[in-house]
This record gives sequence, structure tokens and C-alpha cells, in this order.
Amino acid sequence: MTEQPHRITVSPAASATSGKWSPIQGSAFTDLLNSNTKLSQIEKERLVQETVSILSECASPDSSDQINTGLVIGYVQSGKTLSFTSLTALARDNGYRLIILLAGTTNNLVEQSYDRLKTDLHSAGAREWNVFTTQQKAFQESEVGRVKKELGAWRRNSPRARTIIIVSMKQHQHLENLARLLGESDFSDIPTLIIDDEGDQAGMNTRAKQEDESKTYQRIRELRQLFPHHSYILYTATPQAPLLISRIDSLSPDFGRVLTPGDHYVGGQEFFVEGQSHFIELIPSADVPEKDDPPTQPPESLKDALRDFFIGVAIGFLEEEPLRKGRNRSMMIHPAIAKEGHLMFARWTRQIKDHWAEILQDLMHPEHENLLSQFEASAEGLLKTYQTDLRFTDIASVLFEAMEETIVQELNTREKSRIAPVDWEGEYSWILVGGIGLDRGFTIEGLTVSYMPRSTGVGNADNIQQRARFFGYKKDYLGLCRIYLTEENIDAFSGYVRHEEIIRGSIRNHLLSGQTLKEWRRSYPLDASLKPTRSSVILLEMYQSKGKGGWVVPNHPFDDSEVVSDNRDTVDDVLEAFDFAPYAEEGWNEEQVVPFFSNTIRLADLVPFIGQFRYKWPDDTLEHGALMLGLERMIADDPEMRCSFYALSGPWSGVNSKRTLSDKSPPKIKNLFQGSNARTNYPGARALVSSETVTFQLHRYDIQSADKKRTLKDVPVLAVHIPDPLMERVWIER
Repeated sequence: MTEQPHRITVSPAASATSGKWSPIQGSAFTDLLNSNTKLSQIEKERLVQETVSILSECASPDSSDQINTGLVIGYVQSGKTLSFTSLTALARDNGYRLIILLAGTTNNLVEQSYDRLKTDLHSAGAREWNVFTTQQKAFQESEVGRVKKELGAWRRNSPRARTIIIVSMKQHQHLENLARLLGESDFSDIPTLIIDDEGDQAGMNTRAKQEDESKTYQRIRELRQLFPHHSYILYTATPQAPLLISRIDSLSPDFGRVLTPGDHYVGGQEFFVEGQSHFIELIPSADVPEKDDPPTQPPESLKDALRDFFIGVAIGFLEEEPLRKGRNRSMMIHPAIAKEGHLMFARWTRQIKDHWAEILQDLMHPEHENLLSQFEASAEGLLKTYQTDLRFTDIASVLFEAMEETIVQELNTREKSRIAPVDWEGEYSWILVGGIGLDRGFTIEGLTVSYMPRSTGVGNADNIQQRARFFGYKKDYLGLCRIYLTEENIDAFSGYVRHEEIIRGSIRNHLLSGQTLKEWRRSYPLDASLKPTRSSVILLEMYQSKGKGGWVVPNHPFDDSEVVSDNRDTVDDVLEAFDFAPYAEEGWNEEQVVPFFSNTIRLADLVPFIGQFRYKWPDDTLEHGALMLGLERMIADDPEMRCSFYALSGPWSGVNSKRTLSDKSPPKIKNLFQGSNARTNYPGARALVSSETVTFQLHRYDIQSADKKRTLKDVPVLAVHIPDPLMERVWIER
């Protein structure tokens, strides 16, 4: 008996917010769930909950002239396709009649999405779908006639009416042709869903700063105008661009959802945080080809990667992987964009593969024993992370077959205007070489070894993260995975992954609080070498912290008596919440006023108090917000991290310390940090820092105006010192 998933709908309480409604789970979505045998019952229930939640934010099919935009955030290779396929099925169940999928900027991505949609939806059972594609001139006047026929069936309330799906390349000529062909039809009564896969790519207006429109953006806007009743849903793993465009832009999301990956997903946390020493291999900088001085010999790191891959293929043969439907072993070689580099690496790979196969076939070959020794050393490393009863003697017996059965294919447009498809079902083992063809959105089945001899380019974090084709559902064979990267890319991926969860968590908590995505204040903690996204789409004014270690001190903590009073209360709370003791170093004269000190406070315990500090000046507020993001990231990395805290000048010292404001505009506190004192051997406040953790210094002064006519009593000033290794750049919305 077929297992039936639980029927889960949005409760009336959850639907009470303006613009929401309550979708029902009908036969199309239920059939899709039942046809998916890979998901556990818990994963199915989670998929139902998330899909219903997304559709409940879309324009209600029963309303008229309603348009909105949503953003769905997944992880790279985490199952976004399954999510929007499920959304498509649930949309049919609730009266949506037309689905348009903008499926990427290359033909292989469009064909991949088209094939998956047809396979998944048609395997669910009933003939409920009429699926078209704009590829290969397939969508012409005759197909438009079929679309009109289906619309007529809907209007007649025919029980045989099918939902129309049109899959289009996200390219201005394809979109212009689609809009032209559909422009003669009336869609005023047709609830429509437009799904933008990889929604941060191509569709954003890259000419907004010039008060103009880029071609693809303009075509998307013109296409949307044909549908007075629709929702536009952007799917992406890297949401920086959609969140940093102007809030009045039609692609700026009104609502959002953060997806949960499935139980067998392996992503950045597993590779770059928990398992970097196991799965990441270094490509020396000397092995990265220089554009103006290309190498003549293949780098040794490429040979290391190929040995790792062929061992994995051999293990697959011995474990009878090729006999199992939908199983593959593949390797990705992803050099820079230039096609000449692809040809060079593809040629090297074929030459190495053929040469090794020749040596393995000839037991008397002078290189035979040495080659086997090299493979044995590689196998020893892989077998430390992959659990199997196989030994190297078993693996060696099928190494030649592993090479013979491996296809090396370039994925680019060298000879034709389209990228050749990969026949995953026809062959078990593949080595794919390419640039854009292996970039965002393309799924490489059974990927075990990745080799990326390239720089980070201009340092756009979203582009770098989208190259992570090595993420995905691979827990079953994680031990065979190896990722070869330059040191620059290792640092970039590691830095991005560490902070990805902070951003997702912030958005998720914001949405759970009942607020809209437009109300979420944009903030991105990033390595100083990275930018959130391409500058041409950033319309919001963003503040950038300095991204290097040192002191973080507010410039105007004295500028509002109410704010000063609130900060004074916060300071008192800190001093009461933690234990402090007098601090003095050996050699300090007894006349020196000593601070109170603690180095046992958990940063996680102190940060909630630090977050209560307020400032009137926007720049102080922004800098404090950036500081809080950095502190929260440190806690995420090390929940038990301790900090140093010095309570310096203030009422507890018995000295009524004063500081004067400068006569500049705007004024600042002169000489905030007490300097060194040779008489008492005091090194100065700036010297009281830890080189390993965060140092907080609390100063309390009577602040006097430059003309000495006004004095504000007991002004707390929080100064924070962060060592270079702990500091990072933060982008935050002004």
C-alpha cells in the first residue's frame, strides 16, 4: 500500500496576516510526494510545511489584480528544484493555471530543469500538466494555440483542464519572444506563478545606477506586465543581490522563506568548518595557470586529484554502483572562464588517463610498480575517511577498467552555440571540464573530486559560493570526496560558510517574528577580501566596517542625555552581573589608580548587555551594529570564548575624571584613553589589551564642552579592542 503523507495546511492563526491565505494539499502535490521514494516521512512533512508556507504568501488564486514578489533561500545543491516543483504541484491544487519557470542562462541548465520537471510531475501519475520549453525554437505559434486551448478548458471548468508550464531560458531574446507570443492572449483571469531559478543571476537590473534598465531585467518586467494576477518567486542559495537592490524595485522581495536541507545534505559546514582537514586539498599557487604564460606540463596536483577520482571509481565498480539506477561517479575540473584553459586541462586529463591505462595494462612497463605505489598512497588517504572492507589489492585489480570506462567531456560552447548535455544514464564515470557550464545551478551527479585551479576573481561572495558544485546529497559517499582548491579559494569558502548561517538565522528569526522581508535590515559579515555581490546591483546605501583589528570606539557617546542615561543603566547592570577584582601589574606605583578587571567572563554572557548600548549618531549606531555582528560570529565559532573586561575611570575609582570635547564640528572626546605615566609605571590604557581575545574597556567621564561652559556628568564610553585574527569586515544597511 502506498504511504500517504500527512495533510498539513497553514492554520487560520498563521494566515491572519494581511495578504496570506490557506492553501490546501490536493492530489497533484500528494501524488508528487508519494512518487518520491528518496525522502523520509519526516522530510516529506517538512517539505509540505515549507511549500504550503511559501504558497500562502503568494497572491491568492481567488483574488484579482494581485501581484507580489517572494524570495526562497536554499543552500547550494540542496534541493531547490524539488521545492519549486512541489510549489508548482501545490499551485495546481489551489487553482493556479499557468506556471512560468525562468531556468537559468545556459541551455544545459534549461534542459536540466525541463527534464526534471517533466520526469517528476509526470511520474506522479495523472496527465495534469502541459509542459513547454522555449528551447530549440520549440515554443512557436502552434504551441501558443495549445496554451489557448488549455486556457479555454479552464474557463469552461473542464475536469480535463491541465496546468500549463512554460520553461524559458533567462535571456533577453528568449524572454522577448515569449512575451511576444503570449501578448495576444488575455491572462486577466489566470492566476500565474513565475519562478525564477537562480534568482540572483541575470535578472537583476545592472543599470539601475544609470537610471536605465538592463535588457534581461527589462524583458522580465515586460513579461510580468502580461499577468495582472501573479506572484514572482526568486529561488537562490545566495540572496545578496535581491536583498541589496532598491526596495521599490519590482524584484525586491515582499516575503521570504529559508529552506531546510534534507538529512543527507553535505554543505559548507561539513567541508569547510568540521572536516577541512579531511576533505580539502591545497593546489599550490605555482599550479594555477597564468593567462599570459600558460604551462606546458600538467601540474602534480591535477595528477593527485585524478588518482583520488579513479580510486573512487574503482571502489564504485567493486561495490556494484553502476548497476544501481541513478548512480554515478564524476569529477569536476573548473579552471578560469577562458575556453583555452578548458581545452588544455581536458587534453592533459585524456593524456594522463590514457598513459596510466597503458602502464597498468603492461606488467613489465618500467613505470608500472611506481604508478601502483602512487595509487596505493592515494588510496591510503581515501580509506581513512571512507568505510569499506576493500583493500588496495582489490582496488588495483579494476583501476584499468575505471580509467577505460571514464568519459572526459568539455562543457562549453567551443564548437556550437549550445553546451552538450551529459548522458548520465548512458555512462557511469565522467570527468567534466568547463567554466560557466559547470557554474551555478548545474548538478553534477555523483561528484566526488573537484579541482579548481583559479583565483577568486573580483571577490563577489555570491559568485564564489555558487561555484560549490561539490555541495549536495552525498553523505553515503562523503569519504570519497576531495576538493582541490587554491589557498585563496579555501579562505574565501571558509570565510563565507562561517557567516552564512548568521545571515540565514537573522532572516529566519526576523520572518518568524511576523515581520516582512522588506523590513529586515540588510547586514553581511564577510572576509575583508570579499564583497556581498556585484556593485552594479547594490542600490541600498551600505556601511562597511574597517575589516581589520584594533579599537572600536563611538565618536559621539555624549550627544543625548536620555541615551547617556540608558547607557549608564546598562553599565551598572554589567558591573552587578559579573565579578571584578582590582587589576595592577608588577611595577605599578601605588599612586596609580587601578581598574577593576575580569578575564573569566564568557563572551556569550556579556554580549546581550553590549547589545543594549544605544547611540544617537547614525555612524555610531552602524559601527555598533557591525561590532555586534562580529561578536555574534565569534560566539558561533566558539561558544565558550572568554573576554577581557577593564572598568577604568569612573565612580568606582574615587576619582572624578574629566575629558574635554574638541572644537571641531562635530566635536569628539579629546584623549579618551589615559596615556602612559612614567612616574607610576602605568603603560597607558591602550596597552591593556589581550592579543588572543576581545578586550572591553569601560570609561566613565564628566564631558566638558570645548568652551568649558557645559558639562555632562558621568558619560559611559565603551571601547572594544579586537585582535586582527578575530576581526572581519561587515556590510550593514545605513
